[in-house]
Amino acid sequence: MKSIIIVAFILLGCVAFNEALQCYSHDACTANCPQLKDTIKTCGGDDNKCYKGTLLGGVTRGCAKERCTVQVDGNAVASSICCEKDLCNSAITSKLTFSTFFIIVTAFVLARM
Repeated sequence: MKSIIIVAFILLGCVAFNEALQCYSHDACTANCPQLKDTIKTCGGDDNKCYKGTLLGGVTRGCAKERCTVQVDGNAVASSICCEKDLCNSAITSKLTFSTFFIIVTAFVLARM
């Protein structure tokens, strides 16, 4: 009986729970953009990515399909960011990777020689 309970707990731990993706979602805005915390939307259907696009009328965010092709109100998107994690379309952040850091340090050391 104990072994059945243990196996049940192990199997339950292996089950992946599929939750719907959440993205920030709002129409194009420039100066009067809403607070992002007030624009959270749960994506549904085929929408499995978040996007952030820059249009001539400002920035727009929302849910998108697999290929993340975005067309808003018939306007072409100037730039588009696609991501797959909850609330990942807030801002574009840059990462300093180890290799980038190593190159910068090496260049600095070589310049000092």
